[in-house]
Amino acid sequence: MIKDITSFFILSSLLITTGCTKHPDIYFYCDRDKDGGNYVLKWEVSPTNPEDKIKIYMSDNDSVFLEPPTAETMVSDYVARIPVQDSISRKFFRLKVNKTFSGIISNHVFKMDNMQNLRDLGGYFTKEEKQVKWARVFRSGDLSEITSRDYKIIESLGIKTIIDFRDVDEYENFPDLYTAPNMVHLPIASGNRAYIRDKILDGTFYRGDAILFTQDMYRSMVENYSDEFARFFDILCDPNNYPILYHGYLGKDRTGLASYFLLRALGISNEANEDDYLLSNLYISEQMVMGEARYLPEQMQEAATVVCKADRSYLRYAISCMENKSGSVDKYMEQELKLTEAKKEKLRKILLYK
Repeated sequence: MIKDITSFFILSSLLITTGCTKHPDIYFYCDRDKDGGNYVLKWEVSPTNPEDKIKIYMSDNDSVFLEPPTAETMVSDYVARIPVQDSISRKFFRLKVNKTFSGIISNHVFKMDNMQNLRDLGGYFTKEEKQVKWARVFRSGDLSEITSRDYKIIESLGIKTIIDFRDVDEYENFPDLYTAPNMVHLPIASGNRAYIRDKILDGTFYRGDAILFTQDMYRSMVENYSDEFARFFDILCDPNNYPILYHGYLGKDRTGLASYFLLRALGISNEANEDDYLLSNLYISEQMVMGEARYLPEQMQEAATVVCKADRSYLRYAISCMENKSGSVDKYMEQELKLTEAKKEKLRKILLYK
């Protein structure tokens, strides 16, 4: 079982298993500082030898790490800050203790000015201990209000395909301000969010209403939009489409369910998959979405929170809908999303490091 340095590190606690106590296991976490500039690497090594040193390699490319290391410090330091020249360019890292290398490391989350929940889906390890490639698949909220800095960050990712899960009214009224060579619309209705927002703000939509609204949305996605998710996987199975960014409104429901399907198809554990789903709660600004909600009575704030946050119960409710329809999640994905073993294997060849 992979254990995190702290519970906050659920996303990026990745493990190299050697089967020999002379070769340590390296747990790690990576983020960028508040300004999105310098990198902060944290690690834990087991077993720990206080005399061991840890070498840090940095690269612009996730497949090339050259000698000499960028930095070297003691394992017992547990943290290193790596300065970089700007807040836009992306770096990748590997750690080395004695003769053991960590997996490939980078930041999952991008600190944006006016864009919700932009994350790299790479870095996870499958149950067979293969790592998902970085910089191939990204998930986010919509791109309708991005700043010039946000634009530069997206541009630096080299996105070739953008998949927009928003319904027709959403993407026509709030078009993405960044466009890729391949723009794909797979409209999935999520309810009239503008109407719901107005109902919350005028005090006629409460927490219970918001829960029922969200459950109905998840059931509808499972029962009525399997063709759209099947098309999503057709796009992912074409290596010419990468890098890919897919998004909805906040990047937590339609995008969250798509991510759940993808990580499951790649062989990521259900525990890590659910953790990824819940991470939206750290990277969605309720104030940006609802604005006035923080000044409203408590019962209205509770409704706003339900609409803006991911909850494990909603994902599990969607899973129960799949099980009721097809007998299991895997059968649902095979029968309804046309995700055969051949397609899964193709995805793994595209998206997992050898």
